[in-house]
Amino acid sequence: MTTAIRLGAISESLRERCAWPSFKSMRGNLRDARRKVTAAHHAAEDFAADAALKVRRHPLRAVSVAMVTGAVFGSLVRFGTGWFGRSHA
Repeated sequence: MTTAIRLGAISESLRERCAWPSFKSMRGNLRDARRKVTAAHHAAEDFAADAALKVRRHPLRAVSVAMVTGAVFGSLVRFGTGWFGRSHA
């Protein structure tokens, strides 16, 4: 992809005043960032509370899912270490 530059655009930009962000815009950006972090924090708390409720309601299912996930992950790690150990040795 190419970018077209208008003739004289560079000299016009050099004559303009400094385009640094103002304090007002920086304060607004900081406020938006804080709101997003707070929203993410609340979402994480809701997820954790929902997961705890599901585990309390169905403890056997939760334990079985954890066991299967651990077995699959452990098998993949073991396979990966064996595979890469043989190929690079």
